[in-house]
Amino acid sequence: MKIVFNTTQPHAPCSMFYIDAFKRMKEMSFFDQDFDSYDVALFMTYDHQLVEQVKQRYPNLKIGIIDPRSSKVFKSTQHCDFLILDSIEMEDFWRVSRKPIFRYAEYPDIPYVKKAHEEKNKISIGYHGNQIHLECMAETTSRALTELGKKYDLELLVMHNGQPPNGKEAWYPENVSVRHVPWSIENYVNELGNCDIGIVPNNLVHNDAAKKAAQTNNQFNYSLDDYSLRFKMPSNPGRFIIFGKLGIPVVADFYPSALQYLQNGAGFVAHNPGGWYHCLEELITSRDLRQKMGESLQCLVKDEFDFDSQNEKLLSFLKSMQAKR
Repeated sequence: MKIVFNTTQPHAPCSMFYIDAFKRMKEMSFFDQDFDSYDVALFMTYDHQLVEQVKQRYPNLKIGIIDPRSSKVFKSTQHCDFLILDSIEMEDFWRVSRKPIFRYAEYPDIPYVKKAHEEKNKISIGYHGNQIHLECMAETTSRALTELGKKYDLELLVMHNGQPPNGKEAWYPENVSVRHVPWSIENYVNELGNCDIGIVPNNLVHNDAAKKAAQTNNQFNYSLDDYSLRFKMPSNPGRFIIFGKLGIPVVADFYPSALQYLQNGAGFVAHNPGGWYHCLEELITSRDLRQKMGESLQCLVKDEFDFDSQNEKLLSFLKSMQAKR
């Protein structure tokens, strides 16, 4: 089987992550539009508008769209043969396409680190991702950190590609020292890898007033105690996978990918400030628990998300697609 990957945006983070993962496959070629030479063509979501014309010209070519991150891609999905996406959130959304789906988690290609957790007076808590998720943790994770900072010596390391915080941000916790690290592949290991605990705030701010406005005469048993969660369709396990590769235990927001995988000691999930406080304190106060949960998460990553294993499964999936003539 011969497979070709194409995108006009090879330096976009998702493209880079998939390219690094797919480079391990001997069947995979890159950036070639001589489609007569291939059995399967993969296009990143950025190039979905090309799928229809390629399919018309090469009707026997099996075409997959990778990482369709917006409903704007829907029309193009009607001209492809399958989709590759990275989470249960995306899978549920894209079942509307009625196309076969293969789930492949992409993430920065960093090495596995065998981490030995230590008894420490100062505990470092790490975050990596975009600034939106930092802003959205102001009423949950940050409130827990502010309270925990009254009892423990804590540092919050935030790694993103934006400007360093000025301390006036709503998410900026009190009683905790905050250190910004610029995003880079090297800093995953060199900086984030030195943290003791990882946090994965993921859910977006949700206005509960909208629920009240939508009440009917039946009221649907509405209560102020109800949970109301908002998360992006492209939510995925990538950010906690990175902590797993580094051997660092995590606390993550309630969202489907976290609830799906962070079970049986592989991690904690939390939603309310009290839940975040409890889970973080469990890890802050126990080196042994940090070691155990960090190792458990790393085993999960090796079993479920290792690139070589995912590539092997992907190849089997593509062969099954090829057999459907």
